[in-house]
Amino acid sequence: MKRKMLMRMLAAALSASLLAGCGNTAKPADSGSVVTAGEEEGTDAAEEADVEEEPGSEESEEADVEEPGAGNEPEEADAGQKSEESEVPEDETELEPVNWLEEHGIAITPQGDWPVNLYGYDSYVEDYVCDFEAGVNVAISETIEGADEGFKKVTAVYTVDMSNMPEEVTGCRWNTSSFDRYTGTYFRGNAKTKDAVRIGDEYYDIRTEYEQENNWPLSIVTYTVTCPADYDGTVFQFGYTSPEKGEEYDKNDYTARLYTMDELPYYGEGYLRFTLTDE
Repeated sequence: MKRKMLMRMLAAALSASLLAGCGNTAKPADSGSVVTAGEEEGTDAAEEADVEEEPGSEESEEADVEEPGAGNEPEEADAGQKSEESEVPEDETELEPVNWLEEHGIAITPQGDWPVNLYGYDSYVEDYVCDFEAGVNVAISETIEGADEGFKKVTAVYTVDMSNMPEEVTGCRWNTSSFDRYTGTYFRGNAKTKDAVRIGDEYYDIRTEYEQENNWPLSIVTYTVTCPADYDGTVFQFGYTSPEKGEEYDKNDYTARLYTMDELPYYGEGYLRFTLTDE
């Protein structure tokens, strides 16, 4: 009886908040449909979700970044000598620009079925029990239907299978997010990120939407990015979160400036990254 009352209180508390990118789900009290749902990461005044009420802190691991061409100092001719070499212009060959993914050594995971580590709790999100391995299937598609002229919708559908959830665990959480592969710019969850991407000399806004449907032991998460029709840089990310990571995430004001993924607590190991083309 006490357990059912606690579950009802949890469902009420979670349904009253709008998370923007952290998934949150719990076992049904008996069996059948899931009794709580969470979204993605945060809320912000006026329709835009920014502050992820979920999970946050753990030092993010960053790959060493080496600037292209570093260490290759041009040779200079000896002073007072006018040789043919001194008249030869410096090597004007431009190095191919390296995108943010390559700079940070981040690999793209092919779409399909993958194991993922999730945060498991009992009754309340703060009541940590253990991490456990769940399964996630991801499928990505794009369409111009429902988008303004010149734009498209790129959608990742995650099917999270929690069949392996330990008996002592009643709920679990995960993080979903997206960013630009060329600059690492984070796209705010369930919100619009202004001037997030650049194509030619123009800057464009990016909008994301998050929906979740629970049917124990499965949870279907639909994450959509609306972007310019000729933009190919959307990267979707799925992985671990915790209350501590949420607190770390909440320290930033995501309306003040653009953030890159390595400035967020959702970076490093424990995350899967996907693209439409698997590249």
